[in-house]
Amino acid sequence: MIANICAFFLYCFAITSNIKPIESAGNRKVSPILYFPLYNELYVHTINHLKTFKEVPIIFQTKEKDILFKSCANDEDIQFKIESLVKFENKIQDVQCSFWVITQFNILTMKKIVDEVKRGEYIFFHNPNTVKRLQMEANTMLQVLIRSNFESEKWPWTIFLKTFAFSQYGDNKPFIGENPFEDDQLLTGVSDVIENCVADKNLPPTVSESDFISKNMRTYNSIFHHLQYFVMNEDVFKGRVLEMIEFVYLKPFWNDNQLLFKEIEEVKVDWSAVKQQFELEMAITKEFLDNRTWIYQPHGRLDHQDMLVKIVDARIYCYLAVVLHVYEQQLFMLDVEVLTRIKDRINNVVLEALKLTAYKDDFLGVISSELESGETSGVDHISDISARVRTKANGTLNDLNGASSNEIDLLSFNVDEDQLLPAI
Repeated sequence: MIANICAFFLYCFAITSNIKPIESAGNRKVSPILYFPLYNELYVHTINHLKTFKEVPIIFQTKEKDILFKSCANDEDIQFKIESLVKFENKIQDVQCSFWVITQFNILTMKKIVDEVKRGEYIFFHNPNTVKRLQMEANTMLQVLIRSNFESEKWPWTIFLKTFAFSQYGDNKPFIGENPFEDDQLLTGVSDVIENCVADKNLPPTVSESDFISKNMRTYNSIFHHLQYFVMNEDVFKGRVLEMIEFVYLKPFWNDNQLLFKEIEEVKVDWSAVKQQFELEMAITKEFLDNRTWIYQPHGRLDHQDMLVKIVDARIYCYLAVVLHVYEQQLFMLDVEVLTRIKDRINNVVLEALKLTAYKDDFLGVISSELESGETSGVDHISDISARVRTKANGTLNDLNGASSNEIDLLSFNVDEDQLLPAI
């Protein structure tokens, strides 16, 4: 169950969130990713060795790669990590730009195939290899982009979902009227991104030529050959595409929402109004999925997905608010050694929550950084963090309950102040 939840949020947060530098309590720019690893070694190795359409490739030294998936021990490491991250994010942008070129080419290819099928000129069931290849390519690009420090945007998702729908043409034929790839918004959006990539020199000006892909087939094929091992090891759903789509549209929560609305121990929150709204939205999403509306409007239910993200955010913040409240009350009762052990446990909770959100929650990132770097028994420091977490929890709850214009304190504690004492 936990693996499924983590898999879902990997996709969910990849669509709706993005890491950005935040203003810290000390009024200096901090990046949540400086104090713990962000990228795993396989991802860094894959991106670094990926050949793209960029004329002048970005090359990393060994020490620049290594710092990306290691924690920082001192200010010198932090500064070096900042520089390496900037370079690595430029490389990701470079990779992303090459993906857009391939995406544009594949959209036009699929548009042509669908037209031929509808005219009876394409023997789809006897020659499905092209569609299968395009589906694989769309999935591969998506797997890479959702793990990056960029928003994956809607275009990779759109082409992936539309291509998958057409690969299951026998089941989806009753729902396919017009050509799903005659999507002006999709084509215009991808074209605009490509123009920006050319302006940033991540793509050569020749990319606008109609035969660009055919002239660069070696690079085109090399990209997907190089990514095969990464996707084989990192694909959470192991190629089970339909299962992935069901996660995108919240199906695991249709019949069992205990995860979302079960009472949180030691804190009083009224989830009834949110639960009612969620169930109402869930019914609309179910109809959206059953009627295959997603073939033409893949992002038509992002509002429901965003609601789910806020619910889980609220539950994380509420739980953390309770823990920090108790810790704050114990600052004058326990010695530094015990407080240090407790603070480490609290930070581990924050880091686990960050993993759940695929490191996309910048607020939790800042809290983790400040917990780790701050004084263990500093009353003002801990009180400030505790107050901000409680404010964040209440803000999220107010947002869910539609009380943003007249905010109220929806979070109340009923805690035993000794409950955080570690086992001796």
